Amino acid sequence: MATIRQRGLPAGWYPADAGAVREVCRQWHNQISDDSGACAAIVPHAGWAFSGELAYRGVRALDPDARTVVVIGGHLAPGQPILVAVEQGFETPLGVVESDTELVHKVRGELSTSADNSRENSVEIHLPLIAHLFPRARVVWLRAPADRSAIALGQLLAREAEQHKLTVVGSTDLTHYGPRFALTRPGSRESNRRWAETVNDRGFLDCSVAADPEALLEHAARNQSACSPGAAAAAVAFARTQGAERGRELGYANSFDRSGDANFVGYAAVGFWV
Repeated sequence: MATIRQRGLPAGWYPADAGAVREVCRQWHNQISDDSGACAAIVPHAGWAFSGELAYRGVRALDPDARTVVVIGGHLAPGQPILVAVEQGFETPLGVVESDTELVHKVRGELSTSADNSRENSVEIHLPLIAHLFPRARVVWLRAPADRSAIALGQLLAREAEQHKLTVVGSTDLTHYGPRFALTRPGSRESNRRWAETVNDRGFLDCSVAADPEALLEHAARNQSACSPGAAAAAVAFARTQGAERGRELGYANSFDRSGDANFVGYAAVGFWV
């Protein structure tokens, strides 16, 4: 009997029924260009109310002919193993999305991995988008630590790209600013928002757009500029190995614009074309 991973995130992270998912996606689709064909993208992973439109922009930019969408999340420290969901499918409001179990087996056979048994937003939040935009595609659920094993993962996926007709999503949020996140500076809330956006987040995004996975890992470690830099590094390494020389920023936002709170998070989407 097939094993299916059930929804783990509570109500509020993303819609609970198919009609609501499709309606939200329709609204977002009407606000963006029709650029597509990217081999990889970096997207944010907060709840849809905060960063869903940016995530949609990134996923929508991917190659529409992809047969497998690899979603790489994070929230892992350096030195932890790559985590892999071993279920044969994933529940979404639009039905079960099938896992590419052959590719999962390949990753587990060539890299140091462990089974991912956690309730975790950085991958799950994107599954309804993939079910909507890629209704015939399979999914691979991975999480990458913030070290060079993420780069090795991206390079392995690039070697499998043609056989599996795959595309890659790297899932990370940017600077987590405020006392809740143990990152503060002198100044007003507005000046700190500007610093997070124009200095800290910008530095990480510049490394991402430059398609430099080593630099983005270093920037995140030095500046706390991303919560899941391994996911971004894996996507960039995949794109770079595929022949992408640079990325294209598709949008930026932060939760301060919505809440004005002293604790806020940055979000961005970046696409990579060969």
